[in-house]
Amino acid sequence: MELSKELDVASSLNNLRSCNLEFGANAQQWQTLVDDYFCAPTGTSPESDEEVSDEGSDECELNSHNELKIVGQNELGLSDISSANIDGEAASIDDGDVEDAGDDIVFDEIAIVMENVSIVNHEDYAGETEKIVNFTCVVKSSKNSCCLNDGNPCCTALSTEFMHELRTTMSSLPAYEKDLILLGKLSSGINMKETTASSKRKRQTQRKHQRTCYCVEGTRICRETFKFLHCISQDKLTALLKHYKEHGLTPRHKKSGGRQKTNARFLTFEDVSRVVTFIVNFSEVHALVLPGRVPGFKRFDIKLLPSMYTKASIWRLYQSAMNAEGYRAVKVHSFRNLWRSLVPYIVMTKPMTDLCWTCQKNNSRIYRSMNIPEAEKSAELLKQQDHLVKVTLERTLYQDMVKKASNTFKDSAIKLGKNAPMSRDIKMHYSFDYAQQVHYPNDPYQPGPMYFLVPRKCGIFGVACEAVPQQLNFVIDEAVLISKGANAVISYLDYFFDHYGFGEKDLELHCDNCSGQNKNNFMLWYLAWRIINGLHRSISLNFLVAGHTKFAPDWCFGLVKQKYRRTMVSSLDNFVDVVNSSTIVGTNIAQKVGTSSGDVIVPYYDWNKFLSLYFRTVPGIKKFQHFRFDAAHPGEVFRKEYADSAEENFQLLRDVNNLPQASKPELYNPRIIFICLTKLDNFVPLRLATLHVLHLVQLLL
Repeated sequence: MELSKELDVASSLNNLRSCNLEFGANAQQWQTLVDDYFCAPTGTSPESDEEVSDEGSDECELNSHNELKIVGQNELGLSDISSANIDGEAASIDDGDVEDAGDDIVFDEIAIVMENVSIVNHEDYAGETEKIVNFTCVVKSSKNSCCLNDGNPCCTALSTEFMHELRTTMSSLPAYEKDLILLGKLSSGINMKETTASSKRKRQTQRKHQRTCYCVEGTRICRETFKFLHCISQDKLTALLKHYKEHGLTPRHKKSGGRQKTNARFLTFEDVSRVVTFIVNFSEVHALVLPGRVPGFKRFDIKLLPSMYTKASIWRLYQSAMNAEGYRAVKVHSFRNLWRSLVPYIVMTKPMTDLCWTCQKNNSRIYRSMNIPEAEKSAELLKQQDHLVKVTLERTLYQDMVKKASNTFKDSAIKLGKNAPMSRDIKMHYSFDYAQQVHYPNDPYQPGPMYFLVPRKCGIFGVACEAVPQQLNFVIDEAVLISKGANAVISYLDYFFDHYGFGEKDLELHCDNCSGQNKNNFMLWYLAWRIINGLHRSISLNFLVAGHTKFAPDWCFGLVKQKYRRTMVSSLDNFVDVVNSSTIVGTNIAQKVGTSSGDVIVPYYDWNKFLSLYFRTVPGIKKFQHFRFDAAHPGEVFRKEYADSAEENFQLLRDVNNLPQASKPELYNPRIIFICLTKLDNFVPLRLATLHVLHLVQLLL
């Protein structure tokens, strides 16, 4: 018979030594433990099993993997021992032979387990037994042993087994129970009468100290033996005697280590429940719930309370409600702590948070729907619910596209760079958007006179590739800033595809609903032009719902702004360094559109004039959220209102036989503006001041 399973059980029992439980039971108790909970006979009758199950006691059952599963073992303090495997021989016994052979096999296993446990058991007890044998109750004042046992030390009147069992029992007790036992023993032997009781004196004197006689099971012992048997120190004994003299036979309570039960100021469970219930109910009435992750918060279940409220003002409402109902109201400090720890997903809206206007209007109508008919109230709720469902659907589509694109380069370290069109048979996703413009010179400490001056403007247009992830940021100095219209957006995208694209055949784009920049006929014409000229096999242009347009470019813009606010920026080149150093891994890449003197690096093309010769406008373009172009249908656009709506096609070409040219249009002549920076030169280094020119406006025709 292989002994690995039985040795595992013995090893598990021996591991209890690390939990200070080696003295918790004697050898007989270990034997009973193994009999009852590890090696119970498998030939028990169904009636007995059912009876045990009804009583709710511990069960041992053989699962499909021939393992003996222990139920209820934590009551024994054996949480580290989860199961013991039955030996392979026992598992192979036929059902008919279990009743005859089960007991013998199990008893053999018990013997093997106990044999291995007992070896360690004797080794563990050896040190304790040696300590008991070498103990001598020496009176410290006289350096002599006591003579309470007919002239011999009192410890000699006690057997080694008795002393060992008593020390083991006292060591295993919790401190609270141990104190009660010791106080009971001390109360039976302490003498606290006002006068002494000496038999050798006729007149008794006033007692100055109590007299204590120590006994154990009717045998009188000295103080040293009493401390040794009960595993306590002199300080512990002194503290117990002091407590008994002051409070009598009452439990001791620690003065530190937690809130006292007698403290009338501690909060009950009902107090805390009322606070949480009030906050949750208040949020149900006043909070605004947005789908997806709210910018600035990591949680997805955020509830936004109006910015007009503060936690202090809500606490005052809570206090009034509790006083009206006759309940106890917690203080404002406890109210804040409970809010922060129990309902952290309910937060105050910051005054500048960019929220959805449709959500705000719908929620305002719902707030005011208390006294209106139920039919109108239900209509308002359904309207808001329908809006949230559509927003969630569009957000899910965006996330799915990003996830699929990320899987394309999951095991690759590829970065943005120049690639030939249609060179990779992949589908890639990009997102693009404008950021709020920045100004320079910028000083984190902002000298006083600089506040009243108008600094130079610098725009930012970002194209993000979430699959890498990286974002190309077009840094647009005021000298080359044309506008934020369709011509500029298309020129930046065209430059990105030529110099930083992956050469994908299938292209997916996401942007916001700004009609002047993105959602216009010129953007649709440009994408159709790319399909006609074989630059892509398919293109989909998707717009996020207005008010719910936070996506990857905003994340990258935030990283740039964080670095910008902490950095001294004196020129365009300084800001380019800020963009490139905004992340350690190079997430943001800066691309100058032009220099401060007006030299153009990224060319502007007059796409509007060029494309209007070949394409016609799309009616009702603003109500559609998704547009698709396919090489199998050149010049056509497939549009739909939402992700789950039906598609409808529209022919963009004015003449299907007159296709647009593959060459790019003529350059757009921008208006270059040179700003007078004479006063601002005082706030930039001297070597950069020479780059600024005097007040001059030059028009290039």
